[in-house]
Amino acid sequence: RLTWAVAAASGSAGVVGASTLEAEAAKLASNNPPVDVFADLNGRWQGEFVGYSAEGKELYRISVEQHYRTIDSTTQLVEIIDRDAEGRVTTGKGRNVATRRADGTLELTCRVEKSNGETVEHRGALVAAADGSQQLMWFSSTPSRREVFREHVHGSGAGAVYEIHGTGMYDGTLIVMHGAYRRVATRSKGSKR
Repeated sequence: RLTWAVAAASGSAGVVGASTLEAEAAKLASNNPPVDVFADLNGRWQGEFVGYSAEGKELYRISVEQHYRTIDSTTQLVEIIDRDAEGRVTTGKGRNVATRRADGTLELTCRVEKSNGETVEHRGALVAAADGSQQLMWFSSTPSRREVFREHVHGSGAGAVYEIHGTGMYDGTLIVMHGAYRRVATRSKGSKR
C-alpha cells in the first residue's frame, strides 16, 4: 500500500544504474494519485494515545477517535475527538496533503486545527522501518514544540491496527508517545443496528 510510493519518494528512479525494479516502481507510482500514500488510514479508528516522561512515568492517557477520508487526488481529511482522563473533549479537523514534485518525489504535509485554538503543522516523508515496512514519518519544529513521529497500519479488516510512535520536546520537556487504534466497522446505510 505505501510500498508503491517508496521509489518515487527516494528519487532512486532517476539515478543512473537504478535497478529495473526501482524504475518500474517509480513508473507505477507516477500513475497513482499522490493521496494513495495515506490510503491505509481511510476509515474510523478508536484507541488510546499515551505520553510518558523520559523516565518512563505515564503523564497522560487520551481516548481517541479519528475518521480519515480521501476527498480528491491529493487530499485526505481527518476529524479527531480526544477525551482526557477528566472527560474533557478536544476536537480537531485537519488535512493530509500529498503532492508530486517535478522530480517525482512526494511532498507530504499535515495540518490540524483544534477546538482549543491550537494549530499543528507537520511535514512528512516515507521511510523504511527496521522490518522493511513503509511508514509515514512526520516532523515539526517551532520555538515551543519539536516533534517527530512515525505512523503505520498493520493488519487488515477488523484486525487492522494504526500505531503512532514518537517523541516531542515541549517547552524543554521531553515526552515519549505511543498511540494504538483499532479500525471501527461502519454501519451501512439502511442498517437497523
